[in-house]
Amino acid sequence: MGTYIVAKNDDGQYFIKLKAKNGKVILNSLRYLSKSVCKNEIETIRIIATDILKYEYKKTFDGKFYFRLKSALGEVLGHSNLFDSAELRDSEIEMVRKIAPIAMVRIF
Repeated sequence: MGTYIVAKNDDGQYFIKLKAKNGKVILNSLRYLSKSVCKNEIETIRIIATDILKYEYKKTFDGKFYFRLKSALGEVLGHSNLFDSAELRDSEIEMVRKIAPIAMVRIF
C-alpha cells in the first residue's frame, strides 16, 4: 500500500505527494491554500486514478517523459517526475492506478 502525504511548503501552501510502499514519490500535486482542499483533491484522485483516459502522456523538449493526471473537467491534479523512457513513465502510471485508490493519508 502507498501513502498520500499532505504537507506545507515554506510559502505556506499545501501540497500532496503520493508515495509507493518503498517511499518513492509517484505523483506530485499542485499547490493549494488549505489542508481541506488537499483532502478533497485526494478523494478526487482516488476516484479517477484507475481511469487510463485521465492520464496525459507527455515528453519534454529535451526528451524526458512524464505524465499528468487530469480531472473529469481537464484540470491537472498531479504530475509525475521525469523519466528517461516512455516505458518507465508507463510503468509509473500503472503503479499510480493501483496505489492511489487504496493509499492511506498522512497529514503534517
